[in-house]
Amino acid sequence: MSNYDPNQPGQPYNPESGASGANPTPYGENPYAQQPSPYGENPYGQAPGTQQAPYGQAPVTPGYNQFPNQGGYAAVQPPATRPKTLQIAFIMILLSGIVGAIASYMMSTSNMVANMMSSQWAAVQQELQTQMEASPEMANDPTLQQMMNSPEAFMEQASSMITGIAVVGAIISVILYFLVGFFVGRGVGAMRIIATILAVLSLFGMFSTVTMIGMFGDSQAGALSAVYIIGVLLGIAGVVFAWLRPSSEYIAARRMARRAGYR
Repeated sequence: MSNYDPNQPGQPYNPESGASGANPTPYGENPYAQQPSPYGENPYGQAPGTQQAPYGQAPVTPGYNQFPNQGGYAAVQPPATRPKTLQIAFIMILLSGIVGAIASYMMSTSNMVANMMSSQWAAVQQELQTQMEASPEMANDPTLQQMMNSPEAFMEQASSMITGIAVVGAIISVILYFLVGFFVGRGVGAMRIIATILAVLSLFGMFSTVTMIGMFGDSQAGALSAVYIIGVLLGIAGVVFAWLRPSSEYIAARRMARRAGYR
């Protein structure tokens, strides 16, 4: 048997060398053993300047925010004050409702309704006469008999009824315009869209209404048309102010704040 160690060429073989330690290395030490740090600390342990954290949490380094802003964005804040454009929009829409109610009352109390009924009375009278001849029950109706015998009294009664309906409708209209203007002024985006739709409808309806006023308004047609047009234009102006840039920026900021939990 050779006296040389096959694992270490050039060195004498010592069979008792395995008892001194397990798996000796050629350099006489374990190469994977932890080396002492020149700074007196474990190089794989806690970093210098950090604080010991409870189990399951990362160590906290002094001078750094433990909970930075998520994604680097600032927290959403509700808008501080409403812009003047939204306040003007509220005033304009409310004035539109008031002026429109005045125009509706003026139309109902003028001779416009009577002229409309008179222009259509000939056709209505002929139709009623035909139906009364065909139906004995209608011929015995006292209301229809009064209508046929005294058309002027019937028109006066119908005109007073229309005036009462117009007054009630004007009050309801002012309340609705106030609510729409209030929520638009508060920056409610959905109500701004509703106000825009109503403004477009009123703009298209203005042409037919002005034409009807010109046909049956007689001497009052100019004043009635002017008041009615002013009411419509005030509503359109209010909607325009609601869509200006300061109003849109406020509504967008308010929407983001509501999504973030502000009310």
